[in-house]
Amino acid sequence: MIYHIYDCFDNDKVAEKITDFKHKNLTTVRFLIPDIHCSSCVFVLENLSRRHKSIIDVNVDFNSKQMWITINNTKLKISELAKILHDTGYPPSMDFEFMEKKNRDQHLFDRKLTAKLAISFFCFGNIMLLSIPEYVGAYNEDIWFFDHRNFFRYLMLVLSLPIIIYSSADHIKYAILGLKKQVLSMDVPISIGILVLFFWSCYEVFLDLGSGYFDSLASFSLFLVISKIFQNYTHNKILSFDKNYKSYYPVLITKIHKKDKREQKIFLSSIKKGDIIMIKNEEIIPVDSILIKGNAVLDNSFITGESHLVNKKKGNRIYAGSKQKGEAIYLKVIKDVDHSYLSLLWNKKKQHTKKLSYLNTISNRFSQYFFTPIILIISILTGLYWYFINGNILKVFQSTFSVLIISCPCALAISTPLIFGSFIRYFSKKGFYVKDIYTMEKISAIKTLIFDKTGTITDPNKEKVFFIGKKIEYEEKKIIASLLRNSNHPISNRILSELSIKCFYPVKNFTEIIGKGIEGIVKNIPVKIGSPEYMGISIHDMKNKTIAAISINKKFLGYFLFRNYYRSDMENIFKNMKNYKIIILSGDHNELEKRYLKSILPKTSDVFFSQSPEDKLAKVKMLQEKGEKVMMIGDGINDCAALNQSEVGIAVSDNPTSFFPSCDAFLQSNCLDKLILFLKISKISKKLVIINFIISLFYNGIGIIFSISGNLKPLIAAILMPLSSFSVIAFSIISTWLVSRRLLV
Repeated sequence: MIYHIYDCFDNDKVAEKITDFKHKNLTTVRFLIPDIHCSSCVFVLENLSRRHKSIIDVNVDFNSKQMWITINNTKLKISELAKILHDTGYPPSMDFEFMEKKNRDQHLFDRKLTAKLAISFFCFGNIMLLSIPEYVGAYNEDIWFFDHRNFFRYLMLVLSLPIIIYSSADHIKYAILGLKKQVLSMDVPISIGILVLFFWSCYEVFLDLGSGYFDSLASFSLFLVISKIFQNYTHNKILSFDKNYKSYYPVLITKIHKKDKREQKIFLSSIKKGDIIMIKNEEIIPVDSILIKGNAVLDNSFITGESHLVNKKKGNRIYAGSKQKGEAIYLKVIKDVDHSYLSLLWNKKKQHTKKLSYLNTISNRFSQYFFTPIILIISILTGLYWYFINGNILKVFQSTFSVLIISCPCALAISTPLIFGSFIRYFSKKGFYVKDIYTMEKISAIKTLIFDKTGTITDPNKEKVFFIGKKIEYEEKKIIASLLRNSNHPISNRILSELSIKCFYPVKNFTEIIGKGIEGIVKNIPVKIGSPEYMGISIHDMKNKTIAAISINKKFLGYFLFRNYYRSDMENIFKNMKNYKIIILSGDHNELEKRYLKSILPKTSDVFFSQSPEDKLAKVKMLQEKGEKVMMIGDGINDCAALNQSEVGIAVSDNPTSFFPSCDAFLQSNCLDKLILFLKISKISKKLVIINFIISLFYNGIGIIFSISGNLKPLIAAILMPLSSFSVIAFSIISTWLVSRRLLV
């Protein structure tokens, strides 16, 4: 056994290279698993937690062949985890620098497939060349060839060995592993076809009964490899988005310049090791860092699933994915940004359970749990039929192999991700960033749209802000700005921009009650900003105003009055959504605004004001209990609970400075007018997937009919098999391109 090579994972320096999170008894490690090659592999790996109690959570990224595993480190060592993976058939790579050398690793995978292609093509070409004399009847007409027939037959047998040992080994290996884990994948019928072809051919050659089916075996293997290469290319070029993180979702982060302490908003992808960054309340920490200033109170629920808060002191290490709950903190970056890790956080399952979308459920279950056993049964019944009809063993095996070869559901499996993935790619170019194909599928079924008001359909950058009260001195402005600076709420950012303060005081005991207000201690003086209810005061005629009251040292100074400015063309935006049920939820108390919104909304719409975050969440749940599919569009801060609860949660932002894993998509605010277009295309994409299903099933149905009738020879079947995948891929690419070119120009 080679288990001893994994003992190095227990070394602290080695473990640090693959550890993405560690706190008390929880450790999250990242492994590179080169042997991941299909959806069955992902299924087996992500179900490890069901078979091992010490494995808490598993997430697999198929494109990068990486997996993140959270374990109880008091009961399971990293080396023991590696041994479990090895026994499962997926040994982790020992290349500890793979995170920094992903491109090199990708080339390694490409070279392996290229090697399989070269071997399969070489064997196929030579076996076909050796088979030509038999095709033209040389056995009957050429005495020399007839006398030396065994030389040609054994040479074909030798040439078929590399196909079995190398080119087809993965299918056989994962078929066996899948059966051990009670997973009936498509590797099973493929492996049966390959092995039976090989052993039956050997049987014919050894007993001098014929030349066997080595030509069919070689062609089958060649086209399987070609199909695999094409599918990998499709995944890497069309369905993978984390290669260009900056174009996927434009998250910004606040960088602090070391010389002049100047703050600058930069793209997350531009952060480098050694940079100083500032993280505000409710912001996700995007990279492993060291706390250098401030009081870090961290929520690690996005990483571990546990929602309790963890305090960190100056000098402590903070892992990427933690959320700050409190005052702004300063961090020193100790690792370069790993884009795929944040993508993993975004793609993690939501805390509440949701049923899979209809198309995804049908395609996955049909491919894995229905298609394979049905095809196996049909192939066996076909063989029995021909055996009892004429007793011709060759006819029995020919028809049986034809069914197994022609019925590969590769096209069915790639149809949904290819079409939805292509539209995700087009959407991202237009400011709409959807996290995965499952979200696209859910968008296509949406009937109810819920909009937050402040910061979503209103433009915080154009709102008129007035201060009502006594004149505020510069020192008071500085104190107010110091508190506001720790919050990410649109109103806080708008007031901060209005105050135009560039230097700040440190804040202690910062607290933010979402939807109500903020407070803290600045220069040993208590400061409080928020709604009148939160402040415990009463303002005359406040129902017709959007305000933020100010209190310094428990003395009421006045309040900021907001005059809402709605985003351009909101009336037409709502008019185009007349086929949807629209609901507006807002925490405002302004009755004039409420009447205005009702005037521009379709008659069937509803407007609810004075809504707390809890009220918004309750409203979403109530609609879902009625069977409605809900899309929530909000600012991602006040609305995080409702976003998380809804079927699809979309965070809208003018200048996305935060990362919200609780949402399903990001929408740039200047693209809000295109939302109805995105919804329309999502419905079209669903229809295109159904058309692809029909194409794939029609092709397989015709192929099976010919196979059962005994008129489809294995060689022709092996050539026709990948054509189904190619036709579906071609239709997907062309149709999505035509739709996007017509509607998204």
